[in-house]
Amino acid sequence: MEDMKNNSLVKLAAKALPALCGEQVTYNAAKNVYLTLGFTSAAGNMFYRAIRLSNRLVVYYELGQGYIHTFLNGIKLFCWDGQKANLIAQKYWGGSNWQVFSENFAKEQSILMLKEFLQGQQKLLGAYVSDHDLNCFARNLVEETQHKLLA
Repeated sequence: MEDMKNNSLVKLAAKALPALCGEQVTYNAAKNVYLTLGFTSAAGNMFYRAIRLSNRLVVYYELGQGYIHTFLNGIKLFCWDGQKANLIAQKYWGGSNWQVFSENFAKEQSILMLKEFLQGQQKLLGAYVSDHDLNCFARNLVEETQHKLLA
């Protein structure tokens, strides 16, 4: 039963997320993350994507696996509009600004990116929400993507 649920989620993720168009994904239950097949560069580094999702948000990590470290090359955030995922924020590292991947760093960067997006939307709408409330809301949305999806 668990395998059927995971296979269904993999198919849904592959079809629903534009970032995965044409890519094969697998689900890593131990880390609660979807992984794309990677490719190996001429330098011998492996590059792949790791995706976490909830019913409201997708957090999409672009990763590189070197000889010693896993590197966080970028983060993209997508939100659901009811039919498809729309890109709402992205951030990249590279060159002399590379980052060794850590779950905590990636999570905190995702929260910051989402908070900045929400602050922009707040200005467009002429609304006011306290910085504390925006931060709590962004944290909750990102943390929802880290919970295992139950069928």
